[in-house]
Amino acid sequence: MRGFRVGLDIGGTFTDFVLLNDTTGEIRLHKVLTTTPDPAEGALRGLVELCRLAGVDVGDLSTLVHGTTLVTNAIIERTGAPTALLTTRGFRDILEMGKEQRYDIYDLFLRFPPPLVPRRWRVEIDERISRDGEVLTPLDRGQVRAAARRLAAQGVASLAVSLLHAYKNPAHEQAALAAVREAVPELSVSLSSDVVPEIREWERTCTTVCNAYVQPLVDRYLGRLEAALGERGFAGRFYLMQSSGGTATPDTARRFPIRLLESGPAGGALVTAFFAERLGRRDLAAFDMGGTTAKMCLVRDGRPEIAPMIEAARVHRFKRGSGLPVKAPVVDMMEIGAGGGSVAWIDRLGLLKVGPHSAGASPGPACYGLGGAEPTVTDACLVLGYFDPEYFLGGTMPLHRRAAEEALEQVGARAGLDRVAAAWGIHQIVSENMAAAARVYMIERGQDPRRYAMLAFGGAGPAHASRVARILRLREFIVPPASGAASALGFLVTPISFDFVHSLPGPLESLDWDAVDALYRAMEGRGRAMLTDAGVDPAEVLSVRRAEMRLAGQFHDIAVPVPDGRLGAQAAPGLAERFESEYRRLYGIYLPGRQIQVLNWRVLVTGPSPGVRLAAASVDRGACAVHALRGRRPAYFPETEGFAEVPVYDRYRLRPGARLTGPAIVEEREATTVVGPGDALEVDAHHNLVVAVSQA
Repeated sequence: MRGFRVGLDIGGTFTDFVLLNDTTGEIRLHKVLTTTPDPAEGALRGLVELCRLAGVDVGDLSTLVHGTTLVTNAIIERTGAPTALLTTRGFRDILEMGKEQRYDIYDLFLRFPPPLVPRRWRVEIDERISRDGEVLTPLDRGQVRAAARRLAAQGVASLAVSLLHAYKNPAHEQAALAAVREAVPELSVSLSSDVVPEIREWERTCTTVCNAYVQPLVDRYLGRLEAALGERGFAGRFYLMQSSGGTATPDTARRFPIRLLESGPAGGALVTAFFAERLGRRDLAAFDMGGTTAKMCLVRDGRPEIAPMIEAARVHRFKRGSGLPVKAPVVDMMEIGAGGGSVAWIDRLGLLKVGPHSAGASPGPACYGLGGAEPTVTDACLVLGYFDPEYFLGGTMPLHRRAAEEALEQVGARAGLDRVAAAWGIHQIVSENMAAAARVYMIERGQDPRRYAMLAFGGAGPAHASRVARILRLREFIVPPASGAASALGFLVTPISFDFVHSLPGPLESLDWDAVDALYRAMEGRGRAMLTDAGVDPAEVLSVRRAEMRLAGQFHDIAVPVPDGRLGAQAAPGLAERFESEYRRLYGIYLPGRQIQVLNWRVLVTGPSPGVRLAAASVDRGACAVHALRGRRPAYFPETEGFAEVPVYDRYRLRPGARLTGPAIVEEREATTVVGPGDALEVDAHHNLVVAVSQA
């Protein structure tokens, strides 16, 4: 279906919308504050407002693609359903035992996130399957029925079933599901053999528990949202954004809600790949700074990397290993800092700090005038002159400058700073923290930050991009059209897809290739059926195969492409060569003579990319930025030794070919780009702001 498509991204502070006219390529953006108690309320209201402003009806929409922080927030805030765990006898405490590894060996007071299932609701069942899939002890279905009734009577609403070696033989988990359905039909159930049929007990069990924990919540949320959309006349296709960068139907999202864990940020990675292609660049760093957090990911060879696992609810935001492991495909990204609503505070040593606490949408930054009194990054940008209080969100949400000044004066007084020094301190701390985290993120992946250009988007990204780029010593940064809601635009360029994985471990040279071939046929068959049900033409369905391999004795796996078609022993030499090539690319060396092992087999089943056609224009080398000048206002830069009168430009009137030199400010409705002193900006044919960063 073609016509009008909408990308809807519910964030922690703002809900973003992008309306695309498939016929003309015109896009229209809209932003509303997220309604924290019920995010769907603000989303529906904003959708109606967007359609009214665009002169279309909700019934005219052919497609709605939705990304949400619902799953992430539920796990972090512990607002999911009362959940129990059914497991093999002897494995009751796997959620707390984990790997028995310390993520910080020098921390004497090390903490881990508590399990989502309290110990009294972790039930052991008599059954046993060997690692080869052989039934050693049959499942006691009577125990399962009795446990289900007892748990339901205690208020449990959802049940995770994770039995030993179920990835090899799911028969006992499927029998347990049937027994639970007999005893308590209304109980929500997640099987590990469905959610994540992979080796490694702790990760598999934790992922299944997370899926069960949010399943009733997502089911109710989607039910309300679908009903409300229907009441407003929507009859098009409704999809949910997955963490892996593909979309899924509501039915798939209900079965596997854990796949929505990072659905919003995934859109930012996809839109970066989209603009990288339009710019003719293979490598870009995505810098997405919104109201609550800032994230970064790398687009290499035209596509973002997909990681097989993510951590949720970390005790320490930037310490790997301090969260709950979730084995689900996710765009490889990292949270690198704070957002516009992050709160500034003074620690016990009298030092100025920013975040991790955020004012969110309610009460919000002090300048929102909604009851917030604590100073935030947005308040600092307002006092520094970067934001126009009368043009925030295109003038639909005026900011209160005096409230921001009072909040900054209060925090500054505790550190011996006036309000301007406090504001600049907040801006500089946030920029330095983000640049430091971004440098570590890129170097850990073997990349030199200096060879990358940065695509800056999100409501706060363009305002901080120049300072972050200077610290990282990047040559340039780029602000795309629709930068303030770019993640929502990314939702519209992604195909319907689903990523399947199954463990079938063994040495590469002695694998049971008939079993591998049968496994791929089964996974691809399930995927094709899911996409066909979602409305994809079977002739347009594609499959991309990968295998996760490693050298014997090593812990980390490497994803290697697997050829299509029937597999046999003749595939082994080619896979070995691909593994060695990828190993050398990642680590610079290879260890010949070691046995190669395969752990997991993956397949991505995907439909065609829906595509977005944005209008381009010829570059006029004589275009003048003066025609876009809106006025001048004082803005603070240390290079100018304080406030200086800087020109303010209207982005919508900057024509391709127009050039300007910083310091300057470029305003659009949903974002503001700060061009630092000495930076040189040029508008390209696709209306991107391409800024060469001064390193003076």
